Amino acid sequence: MATDVPGTTEGDDALIAVIVRRGESDRAMRAAHQAFEALYLRHGPLLRAFLSGRVARADLDDLHQDVWRKVWARLPDRYRPGNFRAWLHQVARALIIDQHRRQKPEAASHETEDLADGGKYHPEDHLVERERAEAFRRCLDGLEARAADLVRARLGGEGYAQACGRLGMKPAEAHKLFHLAKNQLKTCVERALE
Repeated sequence: MATDVPGTTEGDDALIAVIVRRGESDRAMRAAHQAFEALYLRHGPLLRAFLSGRVARADLDDLHQDVWRKVWARLPDRYRPGNFRAWLHQVARALIIDQHRRQKPEAASHETEDLADGGKYHPEDHLVERERAEAFRRCLDGLEARAADLVRARLGGEGYAQACGRLGMKPAEAHKLFHLAKNQLKTCVERALE
């Protein structure tokens, strides 16, 4: 089992199975604590990095601990085997949103706000959109330069003909490059938001 390898997700469900059985005996509780520590060592640094980009530095340690407390409490009844890291980050996002609501009581007092178009605005929408925008920006920066320039041009409202002239591309090449870039961006953003 790969429990000593930081960053790996192999074997998470086996560790979680040990944690779920923690109430069976003192021995099971000791094993559960060891399994939980292995999960913490494996996923803690990435979770901390995830949180550091979303909360104030002064709140980072407390929130990191709160996430792990919540994970310990919820693993037996809320986690479904599969992708522990994604579930861990969902728990973290929920706590970030809760923290944001506590810090802005006027926003929390209104479940939703009516928008001009008849839709509803939820206070946590801002956080989610900011997270998506940041993930998109990082993914766009990771594209090959010509593809990134083309995507920026199209997002800026520039037509293919104008972008092709400016970037020195043929229209067929630009269409193909844009399509590939869109797929790469979609995959990259989805992974970043797991």
